[in-house]
Amino acid sequence: WDYLKSLSPKVKVIQHDNREGCARSRLTGAKAATGEVLMFVDSHIEMESSTWYHHLAIPIVENPQTITMQTLDVIDDLGTKDYGAGAGPLQYGVVNDQFWFSYQVDRFGDYMEPLDPKDFTEEELAERRGFKYNAESPHLREPYETPFGPGSLFAIRRDEFWRLGGYDEGLYVWGGENTEMAFKMWMCGGRMLMVPCSRVGHMYRQHKEKDGRGALTRWPPTLPQEMTDRLGCAYKNETYTGRFIVLRHPGDNFTRITTRNNLRIMETYVGDHPAKLAYYKRMFGQEKLMPEFQRFIDEWKGDPAAQKQVSLMKKNKCHDFEWWDKYVFMRLTGRHHPWHPHNGKYKQVNCGNHKAKTCALCPQGNGRDWCNGDCSWCATSSKCFPAEELTQKCMKAPKKAALEASMKAVIEAANMQKEKAGGIHLPPRERVKLPESMKDKPILTLSVVLPCGFEHDYFIRTAESVFYETPAEVLKEIVIVDDASAPPLEQSWSEEAAAKFGVKYVRLDEPAGLIGAKQAGAEAATGDIIVFFDCHVKPDIDYWVPYVREISENYKRAVIPVITVLNVDTWTQPHRPAKGSGMSKCYLTFDAEFKWTNDKTPHVPIMSGGLLAISRKWFFEIGGYDSSMKGWGGENLDQSLRIWTCGGEIVSAPDSYVAHMWRDGSEKTKAKYKVGAGDAVKNRARAVKAHLGDWYKKTLSFPSFKRWQGQALDTSSITDSFSDLTCENFEWYLQRFKYIYRDAGVLPSEVFQIAAVEVEGSSLCLELKTLGWTNFGHDDEIVLKECTDTHTQPQSQWWHGSNRLENGSCCGSLRAWNTDQCINGRGVSTGAEKVPTHTCNLDSGKEVSLTPSSDDGEELLLKVGLKGNCISVEKGSKLLTVVPCEDATKWLKRKPFTPIEYEMLSSETKAMWGGDN
Repeated sequence: WDYLKSLSPKVKVIQHDNREGCARSRLTGAKAATGEVLMFVDSHIEMESSTWYHHLAIPIVENPQTITMQTLDVIDDLGTKDYGAGAGPLQYGVVNDQFWFSYQVDRFGDYMEPLDPKDFTEEELAERRGFKYNAESPHLREPYETPFGPGSLFAIRRDEFWRLGGYDEGLYVWGGENTEMAFKMWMCGGRMLMVPCSRVGHMYRQHKEKDGRGALTRWPPTLPQEMTDRLGCAYKNETYTGRFIVLRHPGDNFTRITTRNNLRIMETYVGDHPAKLAYYKRMFGQEKLMPEFQRFIDEWKGDPAAQKQVSLMKKNKCHDFEWWDKYVFMRLTGRHHPWHPHNGKYKQVNCGNHKAKTCALCPQGNGRDWCNGDCSWCATSSKCFPAEELTQKCMKAPKKAALEASMKAVIEAANMQKEKAGGIHLPPRERVKLPESMKDKPILTLSVVLPCGFEHDYFIRTAESVFYETPAEVLKEIVIVDDASAPPLEQSWSEEAAAKFGVKYVRLDEPAGLIGAKQAGAEAATGDIIVFFDCHVKPDIDYWVPYVREISENYKRAVIPVITVLNVDTWTQPHRPAKGSGMSKCYLTFDAEFKWTNDKTPHVPIMSGGLLAISRKWFFEIGGYDSSMKGWGGENLDQSLRIWTCGGEIVSAPDSYVAHMWRDGSEKTKAKYKVGAGDAVKNRARAVKAHLGDWYKKTLSFPSFKRWQGQALDTSSITDSFSDLTCENFEWYLQRFKYIYRDAGVLPSEVFQIAAVEVEGSSLCLELKTLGWTNFGHDDEIVLKECTDTHTQPQSQWWHGSNRLENGSCCGSLRAWNTDQCINGRGVSTGAEKVPTHTCNLDSGKEVSLTPSSDDGEELLLKVGLKGNCISVEKGSKLLTVVPCEDATKWLKRKPFTPIEYEMLSSETKAMWGGDN
């Protein structure tokens, strides 16, 4: 710094405390500048003549509302300072459909084709005949207008720079500041000129630096951790905060920053023009922004720096984007903006540094190096494919030829075995037809997503079952997501053969787990409704009808079928339950588990997660699956709570049956994929922390979640995903399902021990024999154990009323606190040597009760069933038995208290619930 200051008293050195990036650094310099004209330059350039400034200043003198830009030559960045290819060509600055700055050498020539009247409407022809269509290059000496220019190496009057508002102070690091400056200059009455006679040598940091270890890429730069933390980019405290998909690829820190800047500029200068949604579609594959990017728009709305730019646009009476497209971009390039629908008539793919009609034509004999941009190179076939088709059309080469032969042998052997057992394919049959009553009416279409990780045994029959049972008018596609199966599923069922059944493959080369595979399938789906099925199911006849019916009535409605049992040997449904029974509903317990239940309502508090139908629109409105969840587990809790609290609903479809292969521990049903240790618990912890508010403290009291006590768990990827929706809190959810949490006693107002009165020598209480605190247990029994004086340890010695009586009120049984076990009052009779427990049936009716044994009401009888029997202690022992109530042991409620989950309820809810369950 001292050396720079010594060069001239005119040199000012300003040092930021933190790295701010190019845009903000230029802004700092502009604020300190006092000259009439601001000249922005990079710190890796060399002026090529002593008159460089004169040529820039003359157009500004002629029109003060002008930006003049230097013409760039290229300096080699390997340290030799060689001027690469000599003088750089004169070029026009444009943006592509990714909203990234680029050049075109000739005006019109890169994009326009000869006018063919049959390709255009009369209105389009009339518009286009007003322009020249012969390719023309810029004049070698005269300044020429350009829609855009590079971000540095330009001159502008200082007062004009500040009239336009300078740079948006909310832009981060680098990228987009040049397009922002171009928009505001053109829209607000000015112009931008390239000046051929003002030349500058510029080093593009795009080559590679040689050293003893090989080649090191120097651009784009890797941003330091402190900067990405400060700016909220892809990593936060060394934890990845989301899946940022840009152009079908995970966006790195740098790409995400430039994309954020571009979204901000789009909002200010493109506004509500259709071009904005077309840009979203191009970049993210859909018109609705995913939550990780929507938050940048939400940030823009409340950011004073952004709103300052909006106010200045109004103050300067600037034109809108439509005017800019017609009088700037169209006039100077001969075409509309990059997202205009007319451009599809002559669209070419971006091969990287050139364009072609298709990706297949990109290489032109040059191989991989000429297959970039919109295209990706397949090494195994030496072909160039569209990037989005690469995973489907290009198979990875095995590391060894032996591996390939081994895979082939495995497939052939497995197929032969399956053929003997009944075949890997279903027998051909006629596909179901659309009912006559539905013909000639608008009908929603289905995309059935099958996440398949190593499901070689069942995925074909699953897809064929879906195909045969779904009318052609309804089934848009079957999306099979091959989650890094080895060998790939496509080797068992070729793409061509599968396509006859409406199948398209999405191949993930790295395992994403069930949650990631589902998300990938949803992103590839194009139907109105996304149906998520496991890869080992058989839908029954008319399974799809309630999906279409229910979601047509309310697009925010998710639909759950009745899940039955699939015999995978015969591919049949052995037992179909009666209508209104079967498994489709679950409820949430505070240890982040879900338990099956049933009731007379159509509503599903928590879905099991594997099988559901949801409109594609609503799925993406609530943010899809949490990108930070890994493998399997917890996604059903998160999705269910998002749907309910954010204005949707989940209903069961009692007339939709889907047979499902349950993993029973046998070899044939055993999962072939692996779930990371602790992933499922962490997923569940993330779900409840994001949604339960204060009740998350209750979850942390369970042994499974002990490791998260006192630890930070970032759930912003969940909460940010629906931050733009109006969502209720968890207490609203508890009130919405009070027939479960109040009437069935799942959230008790009182917890107590049950102590025997007449046992000598010690204080004995009822306790589960084997189970501690868990809602994912098994049938157990109750025993007598010495009473404990604390309820903070995971001992199943604390009880509360549970289950609904016939009139719908509580309570018909007794439940061990923090477990799913209720005393089985109907499973015992007089003389029973043990008293069993089972998973609570929330609609049990009268099963077990504590009733006063006398008028004083303190001593109690523990009644079971309806035949006058009670639980008692055998005389002379500590064993339990069942006897007539007149001979039974008396019991006391010991150390009753109000549990934390009830204390957290508001006084209003407590008043409504009556405090008595």
